[in-house]
Amino acid sequence: MNPLNNSQLHAADVLWDYYQRDVDISEEAFGDLDFSDGLAIQNEIRQRRLDSGLTQIGWKVGLTSDRARKQVGIDDRPFGHLMQLFGSGLSLPASSVNGATIEPEMCFTIGETISGPDVDPATVANCIEKVAAGYELNERRAVVGGNLAMLVADNLTNWAIVEGTGVPIENIEDIDDTEIVLYRNGEECFRCLHREEVDNPFISISRLAATLHRFELELEPGQKVITGAYTRHQVAADEHWLAEYSNIGRVETSYT
Repeated sequence: MNPLNNSQLHAADVLWDYYQRDVDISEEAFGDLDFSDGLAIQNEIRQRRLDSGLTQIGWKVGLTSDRARKQVGIDDRPFGHLMQLFGSGLSLPASSVNGATIEPEMCFTIGETISGPDVDPATVANCIEKVAAGYELNERRAVVGGNLAMLVADNLTNWAIVEGTGVPIENIEDIDDTEIVLYRNGEECFRCLHREEVDNPFISISRLAATLHRFELELEPGQKVITGAYTRHQVAADEHWLAEYSNIGRVETSYT
């Protein structure tokens, strides 16, 4: 891993102190940093977590829609590192996650190593073991504002993922035609086709591999990868969330 420069290291130390000791975070530490700096800082935080004995379970891909990329003005795919995985049926207090939000996303299990700067998206499906209905659970942490470097460094707000039922990837004829329907307390609150909201997931995974390659990292067998949110909702106590993915499966989470 390439060593951080002084500005990146200072920002990483500030962010690490924020995580470890719940101290105020100085936005000034990120004031002159950019997207690439944010990736380097996040990777440093990831390594510190691994060194402390935690286990990484996979990756997320950011900026997986034209809408999101235009909003920030870059054509790139940041990574986020996933450290918590729960099974469908998870129930947790809404107050346990600060500013909790929930996002339905596809969750892939890597079957064979995917590595390099120029992975052909047409080959990605051959390296996937299965795809499942999933959620990303997010937490409001650092006050990001419009600071993209801080957002990326802060792991793109990820708190955990929830994996529901799934199928072998070869069972899916056209993954972009998957319909996602989201219910809150039994009432439909969102519906879309995958292709309407986010990029083809195999393109996103190939772009993720390219971003990871910059840091001498790769997608490894057994890792989970989530490939972009269809919608985001604030959550509150006494809510049950169910998402159904056509031809894939379903995933459920409750907040108390």
